[in-house]
Amino acid sequence: MGRWRGALILTVGLAVLAWLAAGAWYIWIRGPGVAARPLPVPAGDQEVVWLYPSTAGDAWSLFVIGLKRCEMPVNGVPSGVAVDDTAAFPEQTTAVPELVVTRAGFAGRLRIRWYKIGAEASIAAWVEALARRRSAPLAVIGGSTSDRARELAVALNRQVNWRGERPLLLVTTATVDSVPDEAGGPARDLADVYPRHTFRFCFSNSQMVRAVTDFVLQEPTLHPGPAGQPTVRAVGAGAAGPWPALAALPVAARPPTVFPLEWQDDPYSHDLHNGFREYLFEALGGAAAPPRMVDEPAFSVPFSIGSFARPNAGENAALRDILARLPPDNSERSVLVLPTGASAPARRVLLALAERVPASGRRFVAVTGDAMSVNTFYRDAEWAWPARSIPIALVLFTHANPVGWDDPGDQSPPPGYRLEPKTTTEEVFLDHAIGRALIAAAFAPAPPGQPLRLLGRSDEVAAHLRTRPDKFFDDSGNRRSLGGEHVVVVRPTLRYGDTTPSRPRPDATIDVYRRENDGVTWTRVGSVPVHPPGQ
Repeated sequence: MGRWRGALILTVGLAVLAWLAAGAWYIWIRGPGVAARPLPVPAGDQEVVWLYPSTAGDAWSLFVIGLKRCEMPVNGVPSGVAVDDTAAFPEQTTAVPELVVTRAGFAGRLRIRWYKIGAEASIAAWVEALARRRSAPLAVIGGSTSDRARELAVALNRQVNWRGERPLLLVTTATVDSVPDEAGGPARDLADVYPRHTFRFCFSNSQMVRAVTDFVLQEPTLHPGPAGQPTVRAVGAGAAGPWPALAALPVAARPPTVFPLEWQDDPYSHDLHNGFREYLFEALGGAAAPPRMVDEPAFSVPFSIGSFARPNAGENAALRDILARLPPDNSERSVLVLPTGASAPARRVLLALAERVPASGRRFVAVTGDAMSVNTFYRDAEWAWPARSIPIALVLFTHANPVGWDDPGDQSPPPGYRLEPKTTTEEVFLDHAIGRALIAAAFAPAPPGQPLRLLGRSDEVAAHLRTRPDKFFDDSGNRRSLGGEHVVVVRPTLRYGDTTPSRPRPDATIDVYRRENDGVTWTRVGSVPVHPPGQ
């Protein structure tokens, strides 16, 4: 009996030790400070929170580059801005990365800190912790996705116990137009969830759809319909929004065909799918001359998971319907809507069409939104996008110029922060725009006779953002469609019937166009060849 009792005590003791060891290991692995614990703000300084997941190291690196480049002269005039990046990349993962911004002649420092969202530090937990602190932040930068932007806006709006004025919400790349209402009411604009305090720096899904569609319908090498047919456009001034001049373009004798796909497991896909269907319908003739908008259940693909090149079952069903309804005229180009949040589904569909449809590059133009990075076709093209096997042109959207690298002789970028043609520049330019806007508003000129100081009230900063000379934001805080949209055309090199030996040619060309402020003119701002491996 004593032997069994001793064995039982030993077993229990070992279990307790194992439990304690596991707890210690968990604490050591997770590290201290994983909960939402904002740092204090020194007197005279102000804080801006960069609220992103703990896995967003690459996004933070691009943000640092964008902010550091705010030191560069503007139109030859020194900015007076200094960005201290000493603590931007601390050695300890539990430390808070920080940028410190100062401006010549101004008292006070702007501290931009990355507070990390994680399992024990949710968005709501961070907002609550920031509200409890002695001083509220001046602004919160976040919303890398539409879901996170909505969650952040809801948390900020619900919190009423701020010590000081409510912080602003500066949305980065959340593109959804409207989100479900918390109380079950009708959907509302994302900027209205946290009203009068939200400023969105990216374009919305509807703006993307309009830009991509307008460009395709004006570009002779891409416009849909029979070959040689005039560009199709019949949108009234109201439907065209700020682009009424496009309404004068002629209507086609035979409207083109549109194949709008969507992937059911991707909310972004659903939103963009509906936007393209509605706008293309009006842009290609409307009720007076409706386009052949093929709308079959098979085009709603159940899931987007699949292999690298082989379509999944739902994509195969959609492909069969496309082949069955493809116009018989080999010279007629149809529109293929690919509203996907990742490159893999689009790659599988286009590869399959290239295999099954002769001269597919002349029979389709594919359109999508902003979810596919230009790096897919440029930096990672060798393994991510086999352009030699995909002859179909793809038109996508970017929020800034993705090929805006520094000229070799340009000495203005800070040392170590040049933009080289190794990766795309869209994210850096968008972050730079946020940084410049924030710095200009927070270090705003003072009235005559008053000292220059860093503003300490979010309402003052918001007033400067709303009254920008370029009218960047509308009354709700959304970015205006006043030019600045960029579309990217991945143009594969068509080799149909070309058997003549010649010098090596690129697999594709990436052409980048910017919409000018007149709302009609598109200017090509860059063209990059994509060479096959070994060239």
